[in-house]
Amino acid sequence: GRDHWARAMFALMAGGDVQGGQVIGATDDRASEPTGTGYSPEDLAATFFQNIGINPQHEFQTNVGRPINLIRDGRPIEQLFS
Repeated sequence: GRDHWARAMFALMAGGDVQGGQVIGATDDRASEPTGTGYSPEDLAATFFQNIGINPQHEFQTNVGRPINLIRDGRPIEQLFS
């Protein structure tokens, strides 16, 4: 249902220089809330873009000159590659 552990999720990644066998991040005992550093879907998207050579902070201009960021607040998850 709604609000059922909405702040905790997982993602599996492989290839693209991702170091295998890692668990990055943690949740509380009920797996309902992140503990320590949490990561967002925007962080995951920024990681994908950076890994394929696209600057996740790139800013596009619309045809009327309005700036649009590729990723607004996400930061690449560097630990995936170390």
